[in-house]
Amino acid sequence: MEDGLYEIFFHTVHGTGTGVIYAVNGKLRGGNSAYAFTGNFQNKGETISVMVSTRRYNPDPDVKSLFGLEGVTLSLNGRVNGDLLDFEGNALQFPGVNFKAQLTRISD
Repeated sequence: MEDGLYEIFFHTVHGTGTGVIYAVNGKLRGGNSAYAFTGNFQNKGETISVMVSTRRYNPDPDVKSLFGLEGVTLSLNGRVNGDLLDFEGNALQFPGVNFKAQLTRISD
């Protein structure tokens, strides 16, 4: 995973979402209209290991969580797929709910 700004598209069986995340020096910072994202990443050969937490900052009840909680911690593994980064994993709080994300680098 190169340092830079990425757009994110993610989904679970409960719905979809979008956001942005900035990767720099192994750290991840970003969010969307309701949640902040913070975490870390590590490049491991051809795979990328990610641990990222979400925290709601917008109390708008119309913006629903994909997990039904105000915040979760995601454990993800990914790999480069052309111009995209594909990730898959789950929330530590819901190990049986699959989470998938696709990132596209939009700036350095």
